[in-house]
Amino acid sequence: MLSWLDVLAITTAALATAIGVRRGGGFLLALPIAGAIYWLGLDYVPSPPWLLLLGLGSGLIAAFVSGWLPISFPFKLDPVLGGLAGFLWGVFLALVLWVGLPSEYSPATGAIRYPALSAPPIIQDAVASSPFAPKLFSAIWQHPLARKLFFGPEPIR
Repeated sequence: MLSWLDVLAITTAALATAIGVRRGGGFLLALPIAGAIYWLGLDYVPSPPWLLLLGLGSGLIAAFVSGWLPISFPFKLDPVLGGLAGFLWGVFLALVLWVGLPSEYSPATGAIRYPALSAPPIIQDAVASSPFAPKLFSAIWQHPLARKLFFGPEPIR
């Protein structure tokens, strides 16, 4: 059974795909701009939940810039390329939604607890009933580059 978190993440991916189809192939060419804005903004984000806003903002900037690009693809190829770019960005935003909820280090077990016990019960219930969130969190937490992309830079101790 899907939780509200899963529905929100899947809807985000669908909306990003729709924006990509609407914007066309220019969105595919603007996608590296969104990636660069996101990558540069990682150092300035105060906490992982803010990464979703960074991802949404950089995607919207890319959608805005894609309207200015003087690119012309064949008529039937244009929405396909834009939809592909929108789908890729949507999957990225969905992953940020699934793994960007608060987590904490548990000294008793020496592992990361996801979600944090300090998170509201509605978030804890959504993560517990989600078939995707815990598995995606553990998969991303184990890879250093993915950890930097989805959780920001390591805090200075």
